[in-house]
Amino acid sequence: MNLQRQEQMLRTAAALKTLPEAQRRAIELHHLQGMSLVEVAEQLGSTKPAVAGLLHRGLKKLRELLDDPSRET
Repeated sequence: MNLQRQEQMLRTAAALKTLPEAQRRAIELHHLQGMSLVEVAEQLGSTKPAVAGLLHRGLKKLRELLDDPSRET
């Protein structure tokens, strides 16, 4: 793995930690563990539309943080 990719992974992990827990868990379960929206909803004790909202808000915030790292603080 090259240094640039490692740095990006570290930045992404740090940005994930700043998200509200529900958003972070939804992203981890869906995008990192490959669960479907229905599976994530079951895991979180939520509904599919609620999980979709968590993913949308969480990914939007992640993009903002990764585009402008000074926003993390």
